Amino acid sequence: MLVIGVDVGGTGARGALAKSDYATGGDAEGEAKGDDIVATAELAGITDRADAVIALVRDLLAQAHLSEVDAVAMGSTGFQMLGATLMERIPPNVAAQRVVLCSDMLTSYAGALGLAPGVVIAAGTGAVALGSDMRGTWRRVDGWGYLLGDHGGGSWIGRHGMQAALRAADGRPGGSRALYEKVVERFGDPAKLVAEITERVDRTGLMASFVPAVVEAGDPVAQGILAEAGGHLADTALAALPEGAPRVIVTTGNLFQIGGVLWEAFVERLGDVELRSAKGSGVDGALALAKAAVNGQLPQNAPSLALFSA
Repeated sequence: MLVIGVDVGGTGARGALAKSDYATGGDAEGEAKGDDIVATAELAGITDRADAVIALVRDLLAQAHLSEVDAVAMGSTGFQMLGATLMERIPPNVAAQRVVLCSDMLTSYAGALGLAPGVVIAAGTGAVALGSDMRGTWRRVDGWGYLLGDHGGGSWIGRHGMQAALRAADGRPGGSRALYEKVVERFGDPAKLVAEITERVDRTGLMASFVPAVVEAGDPVAQGILAEAGGHLADTALAALPEGAPRVIVTTGNLFQIGGVLWEAFVERLGDVELRSAKGSGVDGALALAKAAVNGQLPQNAPSLALFSA
């Protein structure tokens, strides 16, 4: 079996070509093994996601001196908005018997946990969790964006840290002098921060970039923000766990690397769950889905997934 997996982000894309036994398609849970990899490719600064996927697939085929593979699977950010365009353009332009197109949340799940029941929570700039019992029930929780959701994510922490800094500037209760000093250190006049938040398109990234300052501040207000974030992330993960599914949660995303009070609050709120490290990346998850498509073992009712056959 020869399969290609592609993971597409907002500005870049990565892909890999792997070989596997037809009988297993990898291990029992769909995990892509490192020694299966035949070729890898990467593109930066992409402007068209369909073009990027087509180019990556052609590059991988050329590297492996192949004209076709059994399956291609792609996970992309923004799939709910861009899915129709991707489904129209990609399947006819990649040399594969089967093409799987889906959200990057699904490929992240398959890469982190394999095609097994449980929950994967991703916490970076935003926060979102996906859970399944692998019997057809799927739950996606949060990921609603910085205005209405992403509770406990990087933009949430940064925004609350900045708000505490401005409360200190005003002399209002709940302010943090330590966070105010961090704002001045980075932005100068707090009015400059307000202007940047208002004017910049990437305001979520700007807010998330303040997370290290919240960690460094170390005062009770900053520590309280981090602890509250950990509690929110735990609530998100638990809400994504379907009834009857194993209480297994995998954490992904840079935010969990903070550790400290955020991690402590997260673990305490979870209670008796089994916490696991991620098995692999979104590319690994795409490879697992490609192999599952060949074997007729794609997960039931998987959200935001489309299968095309030649």
